[in-house]
Amino acid sequence: MRLTRLRHAAVLAAFGSLAAAPARAQSLLLHGTTTTQYVQLRPITYDSSADSGAGAFVSLPVSYAAPFTQDLELSAWGLGMTGLRAYVLVRGRAALGSELIWPQSDTHFEALYAYLELQRPTYLLRGGRQQRASGLGWYAFDGLTAAWTPTPALRLETYGGRGLARASLESYNSSAISSLDPLRPDQGTLLLGASLWAAPTARSTVSALYQREILSDFSGLVSEQATFDGRLGLGAHLIFSASANADIARQQWGKASASVMILLPHASSLELEAFQYRPTLDLTTIWGAFAPESHDGWSATATVPAARDLTLSGAYTYRRWQPLSSGSPFLVNVGNIQNEVTLGAHARRGAYTLDAGYHLEVGYGGDQSGGDLDVAYGPGDGWRLGIQGTAFQQTDEFRVADGTVYGLGASVRTPLGRRLGLSAEATRYFQRRLTGSTGLDWNQTRASVSLDWTVGADADRVAGAGEGSYR
Repeated sequence: MRLTRLRHAAVLAAFGSLAAAPARAQSLLLHGTTTTQYVQLRPITYDSSADSGAGAFVSLPVSYAAPFTQDLELSAWGLGMTGLRAYVLVRGRAALGSELIWPQSDTHFEALYAYLELQRPTYLLRGGRQQRASGLGWYAFDGLTAAWTPTPALRLETYGGRGLARASLESYNSSAISSLDPLRPDQGTLLLGASLWAAPTARSTVSALYQREILSDFSGLVSEQATFDGRLGLGAHLIFSASANADIARQQWGKASASVMILLPHASSLELEAFQYRPTLDLTTIWGAFAPESHDGWSATATVPAARDLTLSGAYTYRRWQPLSSGSPFLVNVGNIQNEVTLGAHARRGAYTLDAGYHLEVGYGGDQSGGDLDVAYGPGDGWRLGIQGTAFQQTDEFRVADGTVYGLGASVRTPLGRRLGLSAEATRYFQRRLTGSTGLDWNQTRASVSLDWTVGADADRVAGAGEGSYR
């Protein structure tokens, strides 16, 4: 707890020192997003006396959660050295009178990014809290990144530091993580990696990344992985893509895919893909004992401009799940084949847009289908007013056992000047049961309001100063 308070104090001190000296930095941009949500949920419990003593899941009275988040993003440059920049993105959380415990609502402060960066035409140095997204997933660490770009077509990069737990910014051995996975080692981890990106031709790119995570006392291996991907354009109508992940620690392949896209006349396209999915887990977690199931398959996706203001799309996906390698009370007679069909349409006429979609899944684990419709009016200057409708149903699945759920909502986005914007949305869901059926109740309401604001130098050029411009 003491180390956590010291780390938070250090981030706040850096944030405050930058904000208190705008005259010295000359270029300081502060961007904030304030979001409040209202979410109704129905807790579910198992009643052993229901259904004449056979037992069944029943829904409890509706409860609500009202999570609140505040994001503050600070970017400062002009710090006395060309290419030197400081970047901080912190998030505050609270629960406004919630009846339910919202995920991470007790983590009141979190530093998503906090680093100092020096960027020159041929190299980049970055130190502090960082996050990396790649074919291996999303990893965060506290450490250093060094990149070298000798030519525009070649980039070499290496990084390393204290690793943080997956899907969290907690340290690997924090009490919060240990309470969920008590058999984890007591040590933290070190994350090390290196990557290469190259563009051999104007229409081709290749990249490779190697990453290794070890216990901080060098006593054991947590994970060792590599990922590769490439893209090649041939002529004016063919684009080939391929990617693969290797779990070196377990000596097996993880996710892999290969696809070809055919660009047809009149902006139409057809893409064919074959893929394999095999989940990879750290060597130190107990969840690998449950042997997550893998699958392979193929898909076909087509996009056709049917008219000047109308574009139609459709996709078919076939998945074949591997036979169960371990017993599970939840996976009994679920089959091993899954078929998916997705249809979509986008239309625009002046300031009006219409988006419609339909999705159908049949096979593995149960059947489900649903459709969405969005009609919006956006006259320009950031204004948008929309009405949304949705409907979905499921069979043999836990969430909606019988009947259909319908949803009707509205959304609005409006600028309040050049540096302030407001957006809000609300949806009410209604469940219509089959005649004579009983089961879980899905009626609920969800809403959110978000205020976005920017102050500081070049505040009208928000997109050019944040973390997204360096991705």
